Amino acid sequence: MLIFGLIVTVILALVMSYVVIRSGPSSRNVPTFSSPPTPPAGVRISRELQEAVRDTASRGNPEQAAKRLHKEAGLPTTQATAVVYALQTGQVFPEPEPTSTAATAEPTRRAPVDAELLTTLRRLVVQDRLRRTAAIRLLRERTGMNNRDARRFLDAL
Repeated sequence: MLIFGLIVTVILALVMSYVVIRSGPSSRNVPTFSSPPTPPAGVRISRELQEAVRDTASRGNPEQAAKRLHKEAGLPTTQATAVVYALQTGQVFPEPEPTSTAATAEPTRRAPVDAELLTTLRRLVVQDRLRRTAAIRLLRERTGMNNRDARRFLDAL
């Protein structure tokens, strides 16, 4: 009778350990989404970054893809995660607006200061202060000089 009770106790212990092991991961604080999170409206990401994030996520690293998106696109982590899920489902985001290259690039010299421009500039500088501003504007338009260089050039006349 003692042996029978021992066998029942061992079997009961095995069944209980199996139940505990099977229910263990679901009881942890693992976030589960009933539906994937939706990305915020107005997100703009370059095509290259979208492809890189999609590739990283498809290789089984969605967390790493979200971190890269967070770092390179400047999105908060929750939004980056939502964008990764959207990219995995095939959604395509618009590219960012191109920045004006004329405003950011240094102006290049378009033409040298010729004799005609030089006489026009001297005539404008001699007249009055408002004409000096017009002379600076004319010099900048014709030669591509920046404002500081144009003022220095006119001061040297």
